[in-house]
Amino acid sequence: MTSHNPAPQQDVQFCLDGIGVSRPGWQTLIVAATADSMASPQDVWTLWSDLASWPSWSPLHRSTEWTGPPGFTAGATFDQTLSLGFPAGTTTDHVTVAIAEPTQRASWSGDANGVRSCHLWTFTALAGGGTRIGNTEVFNGTVIGLTKPMLAARWRRQFQQAAVALAQLAVPAGR
Repeated sequence: MTSHNPAPQQDVQFCLDGIGVSRPGWQTLIVAATADSMASPQDVWTLWSDLASWPSWSPLHRSTEWTGPPGFTAGATFDQTLSLGFPAGTTTDHVTVAIAEPTQRASWSGDANGVRSCHLWTFTALAGGGTRIGNTEVFNGTVIGLTKPMLAARWRRQFQQAAVALAQLAVPAGR
């Protein structure tokens, strides 16, 4: 398992487009991480898509719960309670999945309290076997611009920890 940073530019651009931002500005925070797993995209997706398990490997998540029929499909909804640190604190976000392409990617966007955001998880098959896991989120709004100096480093570290922990949990069968 290896980790990389930052996410591919196309993932960042996908999220910028998802919240209607043409290019990052002072009020934009890009948080991105990648990690490689020896497991197949199918195995990583199976582990990742178990929403209830997220708090066991993601340092940001305190709880997760489907609020409609369970399963990652476009239109599915869930709540996630996140511990974001000072000054953001702990918050519960209601999320609607916009894109769900099993074994490839899933995304959702939000607009709350003057902050627009887009989160994208990707699972890319590597030529030699295994999967590159991508964890990218773009935040945009005045509040983000003002708090970015206090939040950026911690959130980047936590996104990287989540990608690495997921990669480590996704162990191929027989290993």
